[in-house]
Amino acid sequence: MTGPGLVHLGLLHDGPEDLVAGAVDEVRRALEAGDDVYLAVDRRTVRGFREALGDDAERVTFPPPSSMLPPSAAGFLATVRRWARPDRRTTVLGQYPSTMSAPDCGFGEDALNLVLGDLPLTLICCCRRDLDPDLLAVARRTHPLLATTAGPADNADYRPPATASPTPAALWGTVAARLEVDGTEDLAEVRRRVADVAGRAGLEGDAVRAAVLAVHEAAVLACRGSDPESAGLTLEIRARPGDTLFSEVIGPRRASARDGDLLSHVRPFCACAALHDDAGRRAVRVLSTV
Repeated sequence: MTGPGLVHLGLLHDGPEDLVAGAVDEVRRALEAGDDVYLAVDRRTVRGFREALGDDAERVTFPPPSSMLPPSAAGFLATVRRWARPDRRTTVLGQYPSTMSAPDCGFGEDALNLVLGDLPLTLICCCRRDLDPDLLAVARRTHPLLATTAGPADNADYRPPATASPTPAALWGTVAARLEVDGTEDLAEVRRRVADVAGRAGLEGDAVRAAVLAVHEAAVLACRGSDPESAGLTLEIRARPGDTLFSEVIGPRRASARDGDLLSHVRPFCACAALHDDAGRRAVRVLSTV
């Protein structure tokens, strides 16, 4: 499937043959569109894909499932971002491990939908129907689309991670600090607040300094083009101790002074960064992991 942005597909199956039948047409479409295609599946499923794809299987990479971090892993979001390429789409298919924690998996899948929607990626997450019912429920709830033999279909069971608020406490943790930012003169206080919450969340040393730099750069970006008297920004910092630090700078959307990746100065210092524009407002979101 071509086009900009993340395409996040769930595939519920009863075993290797059913998985291949449900995904092979989507894999063919990706190959025809020129995607890089990675299928991280067990050996029996690899054989099924090779038989179904014929000569086209030579254009597919089959990494071992152990090489792919599952959605429940702390570094999952950073790994997903590394799959993305600027010059073409990437399609990745993986299988839910039977031992994966359902709550941790739900956090990873929700976070993926919330902060990585701009990536040129197609992800196909495969879950056996006989796995833990809680894990199956996560798979049903967190995928906007389902892979079917007829092509991607809207998932009636999908529940967006945020309905009324873009930063629900259940996903990112409660607000640990909130600061009004009127201009660059407030950046020192921004850095101090971020360092304080990062330390309490469990980050240490260079990880704290990187989180501080990431949010500093996000605030600088949000301040650009503002009225000299007041930028009118709000910084919220949320934390899940031992897991993540999530910061969001919210304010009026303004014309950018430059083209290209506006977050290029932010990304080196965090796991993920994203811009979200809506109804004249802009949110710059930064995620750091412990």
